[in-house]
Amino acid sequence: MVSLEILHAVSGIMLPYTISEIMRGVTRAPSQNTAPLEAMLNPSHAGLSTFVGLWTFSFITISYWLAQRSHPYNLKALLARIGTLGQIVDSVINLSSVRLFTRIPFERKYLRDRHVEELKDVRLSNWYSEQVKWFQFIAAAVLKIGTLYYALTLWANGQIQVADFVMASSLALLIISEARNLSRRFLDFFEQIGNVSNGVYTIIQPHEIIDQDRPIAHQISQGKIEFRDINFSYSEEKKVIENLSVTIQSGQRVGLVGLSGSGKSTFVNLVLRLFDPQSGQILIDGVDIRDITQHDLHAQISLIPQDPSLFHRTLLENIRYGRLDATDDVVIEAARKANAHEFIAQIKEGYQSLVGERGVKLSGGQRQRIAIARVILKDAPILILDEATSSLDSITEHAIQDTLHKEMNGKTVIVVAHRLSTISHLDRILVFNHGKIIEDGSHANLLVLKVHTIDYGRCKQADSYLKI
Repeated sequence: MVSLEILHAVSGIMLPYTISEIMRGVTRAPSQNTAPLEAMLNPSHAGLSTFVGLWTFSFITISYWLAQRSHPYNLKALLARIGTLGQIVDSVINLSSVRLFTRIPFERKYLRDRHVEELKDVRLSNWYSEQVKWFQFIAAAVLKIGTLYYALTLWANGQIQVADFVMASSLALLIISEARNLSRRFLDFFEQIGNVSNGVYTIIQPHEIIDQDRPIAHQISQGKIEFRDINFSYSEEKKVIENLSVTIQSGQRVGLVGLSGSGKSTFVNLVLRLFDPQSGQILIDGVDIRDITQHDLHAQISLIPQDPSLFHRTLLENIRYGRLDATDDVVIEAARKANAHEFIAQIKEGYQSLVGERGVKLSGGQRQRIAIARVILKDAPILILDEATSSLDSITEHAIQDTLHKEMNGKTVIVVAHRLSTISHLDRILVFNHGKIIEDGSHANLLVLKVHTIDYGRCKQADSYLKI
């Protein structure tokens, strides 16, 4: 707008006058604006220009090198801060254990020691930054003194005027200011690299489970699960599952039992493809699960974990997570089947109540009932229960088991349990030991067998003791 107004004002002046004055201004402006530059580049001032140029190049190069060397110090200080913060969070999360074991003084001392270690790393990083600042100060002093000395020498010899002397001094101060700003930006840059690198290194880790480039769009219709010569280990030192071959027929309800570390949870993780076996195949309805996308596979398998995790959202939203298009009535019906509607109705805000982070406002049994309702709503052809009723009392467990029995109809079911009362009604029971299936049969058959039944007998005996 200002340019348009100037053009309008100029256009009203007499044409010959306008052209002559504009041309005179154009030819005069460059000579006036470049006077300091011409004075600086004058052959008699070549030494001064060379000195300033060399100082600028050296200052920027050394500043970049020093800033680059600050990266390890900044990273170490960052990791120390993260470690201290993690220790504080760990202590707060386990505050009940700290109080019950009367370990508040111990935690304070432990945190104090972590602070001492953190301060050492932070002070080392700050000390290095101070050294860089001292370099900047000394380098700036060298340029100031050198420029003043050189300019005074030229002035004393009559090679420059007072105006040139002032211009050279002012230019030196301007160069120092900009160079120091650039040096600080170098330090800030490498400090931010240290702050970001820890998180970036975590994010850019390669994915262990990758879908095929051309996956199969497979719809699970029967739910037949086959393990063919599966070998799997979490590390090279010890195999968890070795040469495992087993078939779970469509619609079959199978229980997995065994001592802790025998391979039950690994078996479930492999079915869910949370890990890939080192060798062998896992097939569902004759299709290798590696040929199916993880999204399609998980969409057709329901899991009720031992420790379900809930979102910090309403109860209605947490249950509806099993099927996003479900209506409120359908969600409430699923809650009724999971014996969750009664306790939800007693809460002031009902289904609109927030459950807190990971569902901390609910008891363990209430969280499990919400998880069961969510799975009932999902209605997938394969159902996996990992100690799904372990946090429930006997009466509630019996009621939910009746519901689960109805939901199991027409589905392939895998139940991981330690209490044999949970799986005694199933079609088949697999007993795991050191990654191998040592017993396979129904509950009644395993109790009758005399060979290899000692582990199942121990589980049965332990379960009997728990009932007394």
